[in-house]
Amino acid sequence: MASFNGQLNTNFVFNALYNQIISMQVFPTGISDLSGIYASRKVDGTLYGDTKLYVSTDALKSYAWDGSDTGYNLLTIHQPPMPAEKKIQMGVYRQIPLTITNYLVKQASKDEGSFSTFTGVLLSWMSKTKEVYEHTKFTTDIVTKSQASAKGLGVIDLTNTDFTDAFDMYKWRGQELFRQLEDYVEELKEPSRNYNDLAFLRNYTLEDFDIVVPLGVLSSVTKHDVPYLFNPDSKISVKEIHWKYFGTKNTTAGTTTASNNNIRSYIEKDYGTAPNIVHVFPGDLIPNSTAYLANETYTATFTTRPDIGTNNVPILLVHKQDFPIMSAFVVQTSFFNARRLDMNNYLTFGHNDVEQAHIEEYALLKLTTKTQ
Repeated sequence: MASFNGQLNTNFVFNALYNQIISMQVFPTGISDLSGIYASRKVDGTLYGDTKLYVSTDALKSYAWDGSDTGYNLLTIHQPPMPAEKKIQMGVYRQIPLTITNYLVKQASKDEGSFSTFTGVLLSWMSKTKEVYEHTKFTTDIVTKSQASAKGLGVIDLTNTDFTDAFDMYKWRGQELFRQLEDYVEELKEPSRNYNDLAFLRNYTLEDFDIVVPLGVLSSVTKHDVPYLFNPDSKISVKEIHWKYFGTKNTTAGTTTASNNNIRSYIEKDYGTAPNIVHVFPGDLIPNSTAYLANETYTATFTTRPDIGTNNVPILLVHKQDFPIMSAFVVQTSFFNARRLDMNNYLTFGHNDVEQAHIEEYALLKLTTKTQ
């Protein structure tokens, strides 16, 4: 389909006349529901105050007692272990601007209906852009931070030289992945100080965690693991997150190669100079041969979609209440410019720094696969 260049077709009968436009269809935003690891982590936030505190306490001690200790001093002080306090603060504010011209632009529309549809889609892009920002930014923050900071729980060994048929190998690996994963998670039920950063006594259950794997690994299991096909409810629930979000943050500045395939943006930003500006969201590839600053990119773990045969695939256990996302406010305002006859619209919102929102109370754990 050719792009419309504004030229009307000459009428076949009267070449002094031009055929008119029948209609103009305006497509909607094309962004469907965005959900993932971040959607259930939003917590309450208000316009009053900017800080939310989380206090953790540790287990007490017990002592032998037989009821005959006559020398015990009842005034002895037994202070509990020192509690730990974590704060998350509102500090990130974003604004999405949009100018709508309500008069002269109407000349490009067939009627009021087509113009209203067009402006309605443009206005809906404000909320959709916020959704895209939250989806890409919060997912990037949680996944890369978890990958970097999670305690290593172990290695899921999927090496096996007994198979010559690829299908049989996939099927065995699918079954073995879940078997070993279930064993590791089951061990978390035993109280231990080894799982959280505070070294406080805790135990955890399967229901406490989102188990996060790169997109591509789970399909290898569900399509080849025969027990899974017939008993999917008996398996651990796993969340697949797009593989592009897994990576290591670059703490130094650099420049992408002429054929960049692994340096992705950590933030929403414009790269390049006019007229060759490229706008990227978190998780997008940085343009080729482009300089970037420290802490604004990450090196992706994968350049293509992994599967269950990929070596060193990270499997993240992220507590469902970890990385709380606190929203300050969402307000949409507008201002009419009487001189230009246009309307400036603004969508303003705020949130905390999700990358720094790991709560040490909760276990943040990682398994890796070994296939070679």
